[in-house]
Amino acid sequence: METADGGPQSSCSDTRWSQQLSGLPPKLLQRLMPFQREGVEFALSKNGRCMIADEMGLGKTVQAIAVAYAFRKEWPLLVVVPSSLKYPWIEELERWIPELQPGDINLVENKSHTMGIGSSKVTVLGYGLLTTDARPLVEALSRQRFAVVVVDESHYLKSRNAARTKILAPLIQGAKRAILLTGTPALGRPEEVIGSDEVGTFLLALFKRPDSSPTLGRRPNMAAGQPFVRRASSILKIRLADELYFGSRRQWDCRGSSNLEELHRRLSEIMIRRLKTEVLKQLPPKVRQRIPFDLPKEATKRGTALMKEYKRHT
Repeated sequence: METADGGPQSSCSDTRWSQQLSGLPPKLLQRLMPFQREGVEFALSKNGRCMIADEMGLGKTVQAIAVAYAFRKEWPLLVVVPSSLKYPWIEELERWIPELQPGDINLVENKSHTMGIGSSKVTVLGYGLLTTDARPLVEALSRQRFAVVVVDESHYLKSRNAARTKILAPLIQGAKRAILLTGTPALGRPEEVIGSDEVGTFLLALFKRPDSSPTLGRRPNMAAGQPFVRRASSILKIRLADELYFGSRRQWDCRGSSNLEELHRRLSEIMIRRLKTEVLKQLPPKVRQRIPFDLPKEATKRGTALMKEYKRHT
């Protein structure tokens, strides 16, 4: 196993983590392959605040569910996913956590669908709803104070100026446990990494939570990361004539990169990543998965018509 800097991944096995793992539902515990078990142990060793960046197809979802379940006494749980993955996530949650009842999972269907957020054990939310005009939803999420947050495809937070980043960042900072999942972690420019984990000091303060309660929608405090930004970006706070101005507003140009060893060292402290080539011997020959999704109305109508036509001729 390798860390972000290409070095060996140290073993996280510990009696405490083994005890927490033993408390998982039997079916879920049996499902975990050795490298997935190691990923769960890594997350537990980081007190449930980490990034699982395994290559696509290595089962990040089941690892995240196992970690979230280990902290179930601290729920409510928020799961943020691409809109196309809402139903697969709900299916996986119901599959691996049998004690969840139908009413325990709240799927937020639209920006005004906020009634179930305050009373559900689990809330599943698509990125598409996190927009500047979703104030009622944003306020409902803030009031719930989720203690455990899972963010799937967390590279969607790459742009620090995007509405979804500004909305999610305080939620992630305020949560006691936060598990980010991505198959394509941004490992290039330091500025890009800070943006994707902006979730403020999420990366740069090594996932330590701020003392003050976050305000949803407010830009997270990046002060802890500024010294690192100054060292890590090759184009820093440029002086006078070289500074970038947008009207009267001064900005930094942080598009360069240097001190990448420090960047990768920081990443390796909170991120675990495995490639298929590294765990190939642990993988089964083939895994079949049914992925439900919503068809657009026109496609549904067309499909229904084709099915009727087919039945008429058979």
